[in-house]
Amino acid sequence: MAIASFQKKVFMVSASKRYPFVGLEWSSSLETEPKDKIKNKPSTYIKGEGLGSMSFDIPLRIDSKIDVRLEIEQWEAIKSKAIADYFILGTKALGNMKWLLKSVGVSDTEIDSKGRLLKALLKLSFEEFVGVGESSESTSKSPPALAGSATASTGNPGMVPDSYIDKTSERRVNANAKAAIITRLAGKPYEDGR
Repeated sequence: MAIASFQKKVFMVSASKRYPFVGLEWSSSLETEPKDKIKNKPSTYIKGEGLGSMSFDIPLRIDSKIDVRLEIEQWEAIKSKAIADYFILGTKALGNMKWLLKSVGVSDTEIDSKGRLLKALLKLSFEEFVGVGESSESTSKSPPALAGSATASTGNPGMVPDSYIDKTSERRVNANAKAAIITRLAGKPYEDGR
């Protein structure tokens, strides 16, 4: 019978296979922020639930009928795919949310003369996953400073900052500009034909 499972990985100890995990730890938190009050202790603003964290180690040994290197590569592939899933402990999910594998660490390795991994300790860290969010960078970008702005990166009014990007495709077109230029080149005063 399975001790636990995550995605297609099943932890079990039997006569034919020994694939346990050790040192299971998890935590949850409440996000708060103190709000100052004059001559009083600060009040507490409760933002809400923080993301939980979970971690455990997997001792890998070739004498337990496990391909140590393959196991490490498979866990790294799970991390790289960034797909959250439930961690089932016994017959029940641990926590109310899915978990996202955030890091894979390898230590306590033993390697033979042919370069094969005989044993290793795999350290996995997970974070509770509520849903896909948006980068704070994409929502907080300010438009570039314009020429003459007091906030130009050069600090000199009238200078175009280094961060300014000329977007020619987004320029407005003046329908009368071409006619005005032609008339001016011909030496005649321009009269708006509207």
